[in-house]
Amino acid sequence: MPSKETVYTCKNCGSTKVYAKPKGRRMGIYCGVCGEWICFTTYSKMLELYKKIEDDPDSLSDRISLRYIKKYNGVTTMRCKKCDTLLYSSVFPKVKGQFDLVNASFCPNCGRELM
Repeated sequence: MPSKETVYTCKNCGSTKVYAKPKGRRMGIYCGVCGEWICFTTYSKMLELYKKIEDDPDSLSDRISLRYIKKYNGVTTMRCKKCDTLLYSSVFPKVKGQFDLVNASFCPNCGRELM
């Protein structure tokens, strides 16, 4: 039996383009157009929305960007998917700090909100 896909609609602008991100200890659904909070959801529904966004990254608003995490030969890097800015690299020591943006909410280069 196929699972029924949940459709979220923004009460502010009527858009059905949404994204999910953690908000405190809960998972929130937000409008991809105006950024308005829609509702809280479960972790599994949040992962389902992430999968849809990865399949179609252009469905996101221009104000939002995904974090692109790559692990290769013991080196972990994290980049902004829209502008390719290096946010984190495990090669650089943490004392320097300029690449330690793992918990950053916004990209320092393009200013988009990071998911």
